[in-house]
Order: sequence, then structure tokens, then C-alpha cells
Amino acid sequence: MRRSVLANSLATSAALLAAVIVSACGGAPVATEEPVSTPRAQSRAQTPPAERRDGVAVSGLMGTISAEFVRDTLQLRQDRFLRCFTQRLDDVSVLGGTIELAFRVRVDGTVRWVYPRRSTVGDRETERCILEVASTVHFRRPNGGEAEFSWPFEVGLADDVRPPLNWGPERIAAPLASANGLAARCRARGTQSTFAVTAYVGAGGRVLAAGAAASDVDGLPAIDCVLDAVRAFQAPDPGAYPAKITFDVL
Repeated sequence: MRRSVLANSLATSAALLAAVIVSACGGAPVATEEPVSTPRAQSRAQTPPAERRDGVAVSGLMGTISAEFVRDTLQLRQDRFLRCFTQRLDDVSVLGGTIELAFRVRVDGTVRWVYPRRSTVGDRETERCILEVASTVHFRRPNGGEAEFSWPFEVGLADDVRPPLNWGPERIAAPLASANGLAARCRARGTQSTFAVTAYVGAGGRVLAAGAAASDVDGLPAIDCVLDAVRAFQAPDPGAYPAKITFDVL
């Protein structure tokens, strides 16, 4: 049975957009929840000590929303997020990684937009599934207007699954050089989005799967265009076991 660990975090610096402010008063840390079993995975939600019960708020340019409400609401979708991974394990057996979702929430609590701000998942199908789940979430109404925040989580490999080979960008220097200007060709005119791509490379140097994060929400429509080009890369042959690589597309 495949077992993965889902670690949810709303820490102040790494977890929030530049425009988001986190404020906290004194109080006891939120207790860690017990693991929740799924058919092929086990998830555990973890709350960092910085998040407290008495008045933490995630603030946007126009509104605020309780970080505790955000965490609790998204944790209710843990099984659905995990299913996005488990349903792809037959195609990408070493699938795992961290993804940080950036949200903007309307005044009625529905999601205006959500995109992958950071991701080392390396599979567009999994990332698309996660975004579909996240886009249907209904939060409590923000105070004072729409609010923005980030929410990262991680799904790790089971103890009995060998990690993929860890490659640096220099291993695909030639295809990256040939793709110079790819981001500019793919993104909408007038935007300056850049992309961080993660890919799995299999036997013969074939790209088995690839996923990407965008530097801003304007880059979301261009992700598929970027990944179509990445899947056509001819990488070095990693041998009998797949390699995983993360690189920037500027």
C-alpha cells in the first residue's frame, strides 16, 4: 500500500503572498490532528507553532480572513487533494512534492482565483486536479473585502519507495538553451510571468511527466504551453530509474 504524508502549513514568511500580512496575539498553539487513512495513502495535518487560536488573521489588500478558518476549511479537503496524487501513481510511481496554492477569495467566501505559486510536484495532471478541488472551496466571508493568502502542503514518498534521482538544471542545459524565450512566447502579451518547472525523466531521456508553478496569476493560462515544450525535451538517459529535475523558464 502506498503511504504518503500530507503536511499543511500557514507559516508567516514562506506561506504568504507579499501583499498578505499575518498578525498574532498570545495563546496556545493549535494541536496537531491525528492521521486520516485513505485507500492508498495516509495523511497527517500539521500546524506550525506560529499559528494560534486567538485571532490570527490573513490580510489582503482589501480584507482579512482568519488563518484558522482557512486551515480548517482546507483540511476538510485533505482526502480529495490526496486522491489527486494517488490516482496518478500508476503512471508516475515516484510522484510527490510540495505545492503552494495562492488564493484570492471573494467577499462571499468563494474563490476568485487560485494558482500554483510554487510546486515541485512535477505532474500537470495532479496539479490541475488540485486546482480544481481548491477552486470549489467555500471559505467564511472575509472581513472588509476580498482577501489573498497562500496555503502550502506536501505529499512525500512512502518509506519503501526509492526517491527519484535528484538532477540539477545543468543536466538539461542543451534543451533549456534551445527553449530560450519560451516563457515570453507562451505568456499573454503585457505580462511578465515566469515559471518554475519540475519534470520526471525516464529511460532514454524521455520526459515522463512535468508540472509548473507561475510567478503570478497572469501566468496560469500559459502553463500548458510551457509544459508542451518541456515534454518534447530530449534529456540525458538516467538509466533504469527515473530522475527528477526542477528548473526555471524565464
